[in-house]
Amino acid sequence: MEQHYAKWQQQLVKCIRCGTCRSVCPVFQVSDNENTTARGKVKLLEAVSEGKLALTPELQARMSKCLLCKACAPGCPSGVRTDELFLSARRALAVKNGLPIAKKLAFTGLTYRKLFDLGLKMGAAFQSIVFKDAPGGRGKLARFPLPGAGLSQRRIIPPLASTPLRSRLPETSKVASPKARVAFYTGCMLNYVYPESGEAIVKILKAHDVEVVIPARQSCCGTPAFTSGDYQVGRYLAEENVKVLAAGNYDAIITGCASCGAALKHEYGAIIEDPAVKTAWEALAAKVKDITQFVAEVGLKQDLREVKAKITYHDPCHLVRGMGVTKEPRQLLKAIPGVEYAEMKDAAKCCGAGGTFSMAYYDIARTINDWKLDNAEKTGAGILATGCSACRMHITDGLGQRGSSMRVLHTAEIIAQAYGLD
Repeated sequence: MEQHYAKWQQQLVKCIRCGTCRSVCPVFQVSDNENTTARGKVKLLEAVSEGKLALTPELQARMSKCLLCKACAPGCPSGVRTDELFLSARRALAVKNGLPIAKKLAFTGLTYRKLFDLGLKMGAAFQSIVFKDAPGGRGKLARFPLPGAGLSQRRIIPPLASTPLRSRLPETSKVASPKARVAFYTGCMLNYVYPESGEAIVKILKAHDVEVVIPARQSCCGTPAFTSGDYQVGRYLAEENVKVLAAGNYDAIITGCASCGAALKHEYGAIIEDPAVKTAWEALAAKVKDITQFVAEVGLKQDLREVKAKITYHDPCHLVRGMGVTKEPRQLLKAIPGVEYAEMKDAAKCCGAGGTFSMAYYDIARTINDWKLDNAEKTGAGILATGCSACRMHITDGLGQRGSSMRVLHTAEIIAQAYGLD
């Protein structure tokens, strides 16, 4: 553990205890508990590094009460990289105490790509046994409490697609006169839950005369595993994905999920250990682009179809603070004829999803989500656009809980409508 402590100290000594992080931490704003702030966690880790506190399961629970929304890091006047510090702490705690058996099994399952794929396809076929349709067609409700999976009977989740994206489309979608050749990293959510968003991305790319390859051997990006502290699984998945993507000759790696994009572009750098794979990743990372970045760079096509809708936009944490993408989605939405764009207050504030956070701390996540939805509904928009599947799922649940008529769409789906590709 000493190597962890030495790295922690480089960050811990910077903290001046000013408490600026309290003003931006969504979890603290709900719980009003110093232990949930970045400053509180820094003090706990300082005690660990000085031998005054052990890596106990209780500390592990406290470190898990963080959305990893990255809001505290850029606002820290001392430049403490709290997001990286807390990920490192979760890793050390997972090594010392392990993870809950359900998480460990789920993460291990991600390393068996074909078995994982078969399991989700079978899950889609039999999901009606465990889930029933939610009111308004917003998704599914559990027929009975499933606390182990973070689900209660009141939480609305999207159904698994009857046919995943990668089974709907060929591995290579050709165009007559290709101007570029890209790999589309779909990740899990676009593949198994929101395939219509993935199809919209492929259609948009083809409309720009881009040949699209969806590598069949791509794996989960590993974010759920390494953010929970399971670096063994996270590293394996990261290295497998880099090998697959580096094997092709692509002009760009296109992503449509904020978490996948942030992992591929930045977070793999702290996970991958194999020197050869690390070198391959460094070359690959520069090519990773969110679909809205790509379209903004090449420019929207001309002769756009009118999309008559009032739209607001939610910044996913992994897009705005993970990939630095914030102006591109707005620029594209505002340029579509018929779209009335309405900016919501605190659009870049976390919606409360936080990956597995909303499964472990659903009530806190819902309160944070309600703040987001209050601001979204005040705009009078009928559509909330976003670029993260986890945010979409959590926001859709919140809208369903309050009986809102607002719909959630991936930004690419709205662009595809404007292109006449829906």
